[in-house]
Amino acid sequence: MHADLMKHKASLWDGDFDNSRHITDVYWEGDITREELIEVADQISKDWKTIDLELDAAHPRHGQSFRVHKTWPSLADEADALRALDVEDQLEGQYVWVHCCQHIFDPAGELTDDAGRSYRQVFSTLMFCVEFTSFDDIAAQCDENFGADEWDAYELYSDDGLPEPIAHYG
Repeated sequence: MHADLMKHKASLWDGDFDNSRHITDVYWEGDITREELIEVADQISKDWKTIDLELDAAHPRHGQSFRVHKTWPSLADEADALRALDVEDQLEGQYVWVHCCQHIFDPAGELTDDAGRSYRQVFSTLMFCVEFTSFDDIAAQCDENFGADEWDAYELYSDDGLPEPIAHYG
């Protein structure tokens, strides 16, 4: 039988296979990647935890068990995401100054990254002020102003937190 004509089935479960509530079955013809299957499962129900795959009887690997388990973020990652959402809520609608910076790896640099490499931060001379909506929006604006992959990090300052200028030109 031709691969495009084979009909496969995936059962979505809200826990371990056959030890929890069955959500539904999904059928498709032909090949599907693991990522595509997960995307379909997420569209059907965010509650799924296990997908049990059953290949068409004509498939050479029919009868073997194939399971996909939903990977959950670590508790630390989840806590970081919740903190970021809380900060976004606090900053929403406020004007902030954005400093984008680039890391220049230098053995004599004053900072160390997670991999133990020494670097120094070089701040762009261009600052911009924007109404805060989200961290992703700030990153997109840094891409727009400095080019994608041209900056490594940004720092935000409250609009009223900047000191008065000590000099003025022009």
